[in-house]
Amino acid sequence: MSREDQPVRLPIVLGALLVLAGCSKAPEDPLCRYEPAPATMDLPSGQGAVRITGTTEEYFYVFDDSGKQLTYARLNQSATVKPGRYQVKVNKSTHPVTVQAKILTTCATGSILASGTTDEYFYVFDGSNNQMAYQKIGKALAFFPGKYQVQVNKTPAPVDVAAGSTAELKPANLTVEAGTDEYFYVFDSSGAQLAYNKLSKSLALLPGAWTVRVNGTSQAVNATAGDALRVPAGMLVVNGATDEYYYVFNSAGTQLAYNKLGRPLAFLPGSYTAKVNNTALPVQLEGAKTAEYSTGALTVNGNKDAYYYVFDANGTQLGYKKLNEPIALFAGSYSVKVDQATRPASITAGQTNVMNW
Repeated sequence: MSREDQPVRLPIVLGALLVLAGCSKAPEDPLCRYEPAPATMDLPSGQGAVRITGTTEEYFYVFDDSGKQLTYARLNQSATVKPGRYQVKVNKSTHPVTVQAKILTTCATGSILASGTTDEYFYVFDGSNNQMAYQKIGKALAFFPGKYQVQVNKTPAPVDVAAGSTAELKPANLTVEAGTDEYFYVFDSSGAQLAYNKLSKSLALLPGAWTVRVNGTSQAVNATAGDALRVPAGMLVVNGATDEYYYVFNSAGTQLAYNKLGRPLAFLPGSYTAKVNNTALPVQLEGAKTAEYSTGALTVNGNKDAYYYVFDANGTQLGYKKLNEPIALFAGSYSVKVDQATRPASITAGQTNVMNW
């Protein structure tokens, strides 16, 4: 056969190479699989589809290279796009995908769940402390696999999300029990306030060592996963017949709280000092118990517009009132002064001593 009689093979080879070059190989991606779209999808000519799977009723969003949102769909449903490279977002977590004509690109998410019974929220952050999403406790959030941080009432825990699985956190429920209309506060080891709630209502906290405060009194608590922490506070009531206030101090002399006579205050168990008009009484509080103490009262009657003054045994002035007005004092022996005259006075708890001047 002459050379002129031999078939021309070069164009055929080039054509084959072009065909091969036009075939896109599915990228290697452990999160995604690439397979022919089923005929039931009825894709538009020359387009492909993206499907993101997950266990929540949330949405995924498809963006182009410029950051423009192109389309979106619910998890486990499909979004149709032209062939190309895209970024898919689920709750601000991002994953790159490749879309080919007539190919269904399916990628998997995992989820994060903070379980519990309180009507509160958990928050999810990325490694740069950017907030990604939040949800009520007891409901899950979907994310692409990766490392995240979850916060519940600012108590943190790291979370590693894997495809197709749920990373579950079980916060502890903390309740500080007392019968007053007051609040308790939770702090971390640096003294930063994390959260607060009314007494006898629960707060969800992720596991860790925290500090509870009630009216300036503190107690350490160790929260473990799923635990029900109950901290019983004591209640203090200083009773009296006057419209005055009592004040409570710790052993260092720091004022912790005050209230009107006859109204309760909650404190964590311990030894404190109550003061009324600078008369002092040591008080002891136990958890889940109410400690009641009573003042007496003194009234100095007179027929002029003047004041009377009360002093302790050391001559320290404790308080003063107008004549004919009562003053509350803890039981003890005192002296009363009107103008330049002084008389002794004895106060008994729960009784009123009347002096006629």
